[in-house]
Amino acid sequence: MQSRNNDKLQKEIDALQRPLVGRRAMSWLAFVLVLLACLVLPVMASIWPSVFHPVEEKTAKLRQTPHAAPVLNSAYMRASPTALGLDAQWNPGTLSASHQPFGLDCKSCHSKPFQQVQDKDCLACHRGIGNHVADKVASMPALHETRCATCHRDHQGAEGLVSQNRRYIGAGCASCHGDLVSKLPGTQVANVKDFAKAHPQFRVQVAASETTFVRLRQGGAPIAQTNTLKFPHDIHVAAGGIAGPSGKTKLECASCHRPNASGNGFERVSMQRDCQSCHTLAFEPALSQRQVPHGSVPEVLSTLREFYGYVSGSKVAIDTPPVNGPVFTVRPGMQERPAASFVQGPGDARARAAAAATELFEKTSCIVCHSVSRVPGPGKAGTPGADLPQWKIAPLTPSHAWLPKAAFNHAAHRQAPCGDCHLAAKSNKASDVLMPTIKECRDCHTGTEPAVGKVKSDCAMCHGYHMPDLHTAAQPAKAMKP
Repeated sequence: MQSRNNDKLQKEIDALQRPLVGRRAMSWLAFVLVLLACLVLPVMASIWPSVFHPVEEKTAKLRQTPHAAPVLNSAYMRASPTALGLDAQWNPGTLSASHQPFGLDCKSCHSKPFQQVQDKDCLACHRGIGNHVADKVASMPALHETRCATCHRDHQGAEGLVSQNRRYIGAGCASCHGDLVSKLPGTQVANVKDFAKAHPQFRVQVAASETTFVRLRQGGAPIAQTNTLKFPHDIHVAAGGIAGPSGKTKLECASCHRPNASGNGFERVSMQRDCQSCHTLAFEPALSQRQVPHGSVPEVLSTLREFYGYVSGSKVAIDTPPVNGPVFTVRPGMQERPAASFVQGPGDARARAAAAATELFEKTSCIVCHSVSRVPGPGKAGTPGADLPQWKIAPLTPSHAWLPKAAFNHAAHRQAPCGDCHLAAKSNKASDVLMPTIKECRDCHTGTEPAVGKVKSDCAMCHGYHMPDLHTAAQPAKAMKP
């Protein structure tokens, strides 16, 4: 057996155990260098970016254009990564594409050092994001106490957040909503697992009054809502056309429903642009083609009072032919007839204006589309028409979202005829709710399993997790003026 002094392994152990000159100093030097490179310099680069970042900064100034008003160029700052990549080792990965514009400013999301991203940091930009289920509807700690970053984890690549969202939809939604009735007793939201196989009929939001909305599920009797407007769709889109100023005119849905700037929805129907070419508001054919404004009752009465007062006081010749020929009024179900003239009627200017107003409100114009009633007493104080008889136009149903818990893009469906989804050709009342049922949607859409000739559709195609109510029954909505 070899002696201890001849054991090479033991000699090496003894050598390592002997004090090494400068070993502690070298350890401290290495520690300081690591601390400086990995903590001090990155923190300083975050606090004073101009010292470590090549920064291009441009201040706001006026730019004069040859044929327009001066334009204010907004200030901006653009920075590149820190020198030597000091902050690279702190970065766990690439930010999502939507967050990259401010990716060089860590404090945008990490407001407190060495702490997780807090919800208030997310909400500083994502204002208006609501809970999936409002606290007043149901207390669900699993949802309400979850941090934003629990589900939305950044630094996972440019498409990281999008990929995460895709993983949650479909099976993730069905894991809760597949048996929601037992998990949330009393809920009006029915169980749903798949659009093609297990999805309830839609719940359409309708106006119960001028300020109250309710949601009714389709599938039973046809749904109607309170509406004082008189508008028969079937007459206006009849295949044979409808009587107009130039004879029979064939109208289509696009004749009145015009896409808005985004293409997702439609502009509000305008009387002046969409209706007045047929439903004229002319009132005195003996002198001109002048029309009353489509506005409030005081505006209409004041126009009539001023017109007949001017004609009487200025001795206007009454045999002046209309510039565009005789004025005709058309009412549904009636033949054309020339509009009555009141310029030579009995009495003074007030009596003639009152007679013309009665004709407009009760016979030829307003009553054709609106619910009109005579009201006692004088009109609006300080207006020329205050001494005329007064009428009230019933307020129209407020515009509102039909499906407040779903999103629908009309632009994506423009290749489909309107009549495939909206049965306007069979509707004779404005109170009819012409929203499609789930049957019409299933004609083109299937669920999560592919089907020939149909669009594969998951939950996120129509629903969003953080979608707030557009209208609720407890939230009054401003009624549209007639």
